[in-house]
Amino acid sequence: MKITQIRNATLLVEIANHRVLVDPMLAPQGALPSLKYLVGQRRRNPVVALPEGVDALLDSATHALITHCQKGHFDHLDRAGKRWLRERQQPVLCMPEDEDYLRTRGLAVQVLNAHESTEVAGGRITPVPCLHGRGWVGKLMAHGHGYIMEWPGEPTLYLAGDTVLTDEVFRVMAALPADSVSVLPAGGAAMDFGGELIMDADQALRAAAGGCGHVVLNHLEALDHCPTRRSDLRLEARRRGLQDRVQVPEDGACLRFDLQGHGR
Repeated sequence: MKITQIRNATLLVEIANHRVLVDPMLAPQGALPSLKYLVGQRRRNPVVALPEGVDALLDSATHALITHCQKGHFDHLDRAGKRWLRERQQPVLCMPEDEDYLRTRGLAVQVLNAHESTEVAGGRITPVPCLHGRGWVGKLMAHGHGYIMEWPGEPTLYLAGDTVLTDEVFRVMAALPADSVSVLPAGGAAMDFGGELIMDADQALRAAAGGCGHVVLNHLEALDHCPTRRSDLRLEARRRGLQDRVQVPEDGACLRFDLQGHGR
């Protein structure tokens, strides 16, 4: 299995004979509005460009997978991403609550089961609910879902989606097999007021410590409301003795994993 970190939450997962594009935010650097309105330094998003060679990666995709996309969550599916999917009529896997939204935008939607696994192209995808912020700020969010992806002969993959650390995340992480791979958000995203919307460094590393297998941390250094730095994450993972299990890829980096629990 290969996981290529593209930018923010956008990944290309090569699993079995499939290449699944996750949450495509494809806008050029600075094409989207700031997510900090009152405090801090305002910068237009994304704050970094797409990595070199991204066109070839995108062209290899066989499916897309959306964790959430409504209520202004352009950082998981922006106009450029919708246009790219619509022009290619790429099969787009999503949850029922996003079906109408995506269909009305001309996308080729394949709806997953909301409360149980769905058989997809010889594999299985199981949804895991997200908690995209607590309290009043959480009421403004589209919480969406993460996914457990299982294909014969491949490591189990858990894509957490946009979530803070919850008992459900701990439960899923603890139940994963030893050769699994988890992708967790660690950017500590927050608006001007209210709590965090996704895990920060501490939450992501606590989740990693409570689970098995390899952990990939992303949702980093691409948006103006995500303060966590990759360099700080790597140092803290080492301090906690997690450096052999936790990887923090740069944009454009490709990670490889196998059923013997090896990752590189």
